Amino acid sequence: MIVALKIIHITFAAAWFGHKILISRDVSESVRSMVGTEAFVARIKRAERLALFSGLMTLASGVALVYYTTGFADTPLLIYLGLAAVLAMFVVGAFVARPAWKTILTGLSQQDVVAASAGEPRLRQSLLLEDLLWILALATMVSA
Repeated sequence: MIVALKIIHITFAAAWFGHKILISRDVSESVRSMVGTEAFVARIKRAERLALFSGLMTLASGVALVYYTTGFADTPLLIYLGLAAVLAMFVVGAFVARPAWKTILTGLSQQDVVAASAGEPRLRQSLLLEDLLWILALATMVSA
C-alpha cells in the first residue's frame, strides 16, 4: 500500500508541476495576438482544473503517506516544511494567480489588449512563485 501511495503521490505532484510549463508563453502569445481567444481560455480552464485536482491529490496522498509511515507525531520537520510550501502554493494560486487570470479574462472578453496584458506580469510572477515553492516542497520531501 505504501508503494502505491508513493506512486500516486509522485504522479500527481509531477502533473501539478508539469501542467503549467507552457502557460506563461501561451498567455503572452494569446493576449498579444487576440486570435483564438476562445480556444486559449478553454486551454487555461483545463489547466486550472488539472492543477486543482492534481494539487489536492498530491496533498491528500502526502498526508496519507505520513499517516501510514511515520505518523504525525514522528514526522520529520522537513516534511512539515514541505507541507507548508504546498499550502502556500494553494494560497498563491487562490489570491494571486486567480485574480490575475480574471484580469486577463476580462480584457480578452472586451477584446482589449491593454486590459488583458495588465494581468499577465502578475500571473507570470505567481506561476514562478508557485514553481519555487514546488521546488522547496520537493527538496524538503526528498531530503527528509
